[in-house]
Amino acid sequence: MVGKTSRKVRVSAAHACAAVFLAVGTLGLAAAAGCSSTQFTSEGPGQPIDSARSNVPSGSLGVCRRPGTQKPPIVNPVVWEHAKPCTAKTPEEFVRIGFGHARAKPEDAKRRVDKMMEVLHDGQREGGNTKVLAMLRKIREEGQEDEWLKDRVFRQSARDTACDFTYLLNTMEGEYARLKKGDRCAAHVYDQRDRREICLFDTEDDEAVWLTGSWTCVAHTEEAGNGMSCHRLCAYDDYCARQVSCAAPDLDLTLCALGVCLPEQRAVIY
Repeated sequence: MVGKTSRKVRVSAAHACAAVFLAVGTLGLAAAAGCSSTQFTSEGPGQPIDSARSNVPSGSLGVCRRPGTQKPPIVNPVVWEHAKPCTAKTPEEFVRIGFGHARAKPEDAKRRVDKMMEVLHDGQREGGNTKVLAMLRKIREEGQEDEWLKDRVFRQSARDTACDFTYLLNTMEGEYARLKKGDRCAAHVYDQRDRREICLFDTEDDEAVWLTGSWTCVAHTEEAGNGMSCHRLCAYDDYCARQVSCAAPDLDLTLCALGVCLPEQRAVIY
């Protein structure tokens, strides 16, 4: 665009100069008028425009909606409605939202996600960690054959003990809310339609808040905005901090299974 625009300006100037020359020549004063020769410098086509990212300001987290998928229950309805479809040109750092592959039966995918939300509801209570661990075993098993999950599956056998998700998420949710003065939103994305930052998650959903309270620390620290120390979110409790390293990979896996796939699945603390 830059090169073409500059050429047009020079051509217009040359035409104007030629017109003056002819007009003066008509009056017999051609010898008194002159125009410098016009030179056309090749400036190239200019910088290409990244159309996929052009509407997302630098430093903001972008989001796109996977075609043929359903709305994740933990996602803000406005984000889902306004998100542009994911394409081959969508930047890798964008969050992909939507659950259920296009070739899968929608009712089966919804039934699976609804069951996960039930487990997250029960997981907040005393003794709920057993249900969470059972859910994760199933996600790992099914994830081996899922193109969106297989690279995120972390082998449970590599750990000495089972992670205490109930304790970890209960602690972090409470501490996050306290530090943020009651703000329940763990991550903001850029709404390209309304041109503003908006909460990625549905803060009216208690399960969504419980699962994502550790987002900035465990799931995707810096990309989502204001990062917080894991120790700070754990209220500097050593047991809680150990659970961060244990649970981080599975929290990433759970989010993606629910339809919120982070752009860098390994940008976590092990």
